[in-house]
Amino acid sequence: MGQFSTEHAQQLLHNKFVVILGDSIQRSVYKDLVKFLQEGNCLTELQLRCKGEKTFLKDTLVEGGVLEEMHNGETYREVRQYCSDHHLVRFYFLTRVYSDYMESILSDFKSDHQPDVLIINSCIWDVNRYNDIELTQYRSNLETLFSRLREVLSPDCLILWNTSMPVGFRDTEMPELVKHNLRWDVIDGNFYSSTIAHLYDIDVLDMHYHFRLELPNRCKDAVHWNQLAHRKCTHILLSHIAKAWGVQLPQVPQEKLPLIGSYCPGYTSFDEPSPHIRGEFSFLPGQPLMVVNGMPGFAPFHGNYPKAPAPPRGPYPFHGMNIMMNFAPHPPFPPMNFGYFPDHKKLNDHNSLPMRRPIKQRDGQIHPYHILAPLLSRIY
Repeated sequence: MGQFSTEHAQQLLHNKFVVILGDSIQRSVYKDLVKFLQEGNCLTELQLRCKGEKTFLKDTLVEGGVLEEMHNGETYREVRQYCSDHHLVRFYFLTRVYSDYMESILSDFKSDHQPDVLIINSCIWDVNRYNDIELTQYRSNLETLFSRLREVLSPDCLILWNTSMPVGFRDTEMPELVKHNLRWDVIDGNFYSSTIAHLYDIDVLDMHYHFRLELPNRCKDAVHWNQLAHRKCTHILLSHIAKAWGVQLPQVPQEKLPLIGSYCPGYTSFDEPSPHIRGEFSFLPGQPLMVVNGMPGFAPFHGNYPKAPAPPRGPYPFHGMNIMMNFAPHPPFPPMNFGYFPDHKKLNDHNSLPMRRPIKQRDGQIHPYHILAPLLSRIY
């Protein structure tokens, strides 16, 4: 992943048309990209929480939002657009991966300019709002969407399907009492979407993998993410776009990275500096936590800690220590009989692989368990 600055992002997307489609998480991806194209600061808590506002950092609300009725239903619409002298970024809010509204968006691409980059994701609404327990309709809609994208968009358009980030349980939910396990449904949805996208030669960015260890940056609602996570997501997207276009990734030296960003108490997981961090790096003393290109701000520590003299070593390990003094004498353990283990049988039938839900066969293959050798993977 490259270390992008605002100048690098402006140069990479110079005279490019970027379209982002998806839910509220994708809206935050759009907002962070728009802000990164103008300044290096991260989003604030208010900017992340707002939806449907008339303007955001010189962008325009084209359709929906406060111009119509504000609600959280399946018919909610919001179209935003940021246009500068050399950049054009547009966002469409989706409540389903494929519908009549998606066809209207594709008709806009037919009659208007074709996008250079299309970033799309739709999973949480599909698996949670339409009573599609087996995800049958979701898989069918994915195949229809990807086939329509290949028919409508130009071959020069870079299509990126980014999987959904990890979701969790809310503080008031008991995992053993939740009938609809959204966490597992999102994992299944990511598997099906990435597999079907691979069949249509569409690039897949596995955001679930990239953010599997970033759970402290997830908000309290267990679905949305804070500004640090979205800045990292922007860097991942820009890095993949640069690699796809053959552009060398920028590598800014760590000492030249400016301290940028703002601190949002209660919204990030870094409310207070940890007093246990000692050594080569430490948090900035006496200041709120800042952000260096989306990562927690560190500063080199130039002090000298007092070193205590090391205890004398004995002639052998544990010299002078009675390591068995706290253990009472006991008889030897009896031999344990684990029973008979049958020999492992080679599984030749791919249809009998253990899966939570079966996936539809296409062209005689079941991905990702059986892939022909010349077929290269496009999942990153």
